[in-house]
Amino acid sequence: MTKTDHFRVGECEIFKVLEQEIPLPATMLFPDQLTDHFQPSTLQLSVHSWVVKTPDALIVIDTASGNQRERPASPMFHQLNTDYAQRLNNILGDRRQVNWVLMTHLHGDHVGWNTHRVNDQWQPMFPHARYICSDAELTRWQQDPSRAAMVADSLTPVINAGLLHTISPHERPQFAGVLHYEPTPGHSYDHASIILHSAGEYALFSGDLMHNEIQVSQPGLASRFCEHRQQAESQRRRMLDWAADRHALWFSSHFAGRSAGYIQRQKQGFRWQAV
Repeated sequence: MTKTDHFRVGECEIFKVLEQEIPLPATMLFPDQLTDHFQPSTLQLSVHSWVVKTPDALIVIDTASGNQRERPASPMFHQLNTDYAQRLNNILGDRRQVNWVLMTHLHGDHVGWNTHRVNDQWQPMFPHARYICSDAELTRWQQDPSRAAMVADSLTPVINAGLLHTISPHERPQFAGVLHYEPTPGHSYDHASIILHSAGEYALFSGDLMHNEIQVSQPGLASRFCEHRQQAESQRRRMLDWAADRHALWFSSHFAGRSAGYIQRQKQGFRWQAV
């Protein structure tokens, strides 16, 4: 496993696997909410995975969008052809060694590389891993016709292989002795974040609590992708407090650049300190 450009929390190493960075109009990401304090014309949205290497296990958190997916309603994710798989292999060495795939929620840009194409069929990308997701979200998406393509190419093949195991984030299940789910609903119905605690140090894999670092200082800004804006804001504020109190390294799912940093308190609210 390559040791370049990685992070360390306690006894664990964390690696970012980039799929793509997408320029978005700020008004698209935060419609009708921009203030005089924040009026950039364009923002960068990163789509990536996190790989966590513990002393005993190898974990992938969220799996980006995937290549060759039919997503005509979402041009950012439609028929991609990125180098994600090669970047992943450069870090993992052998994807068959992955023990767990943990999904914060089941939006298409977090589950795509659960699978890949083999002889024109979708097959699990990590054949020896256990894939973990919310039972409530899985049931909901399986009953939603608008999610049918994503379920068919990114979830059903894993289910058919007997690799998908569902959980309730509210029970805060633990994995590999150092990770546990933390319920943070709002962005999606049963959205969760994942907490890492190792050797007295903390990290948070925040899923889609935030899409851009401006939300650290302006947590009232709601992404257009949030299903329940008020609930998402409440969870965002709660976890900002949590991270600042513990000097936790925050691993974002969509911040550009290295996508990791610390939450620092100010006289009024918080600021983002990129690593």
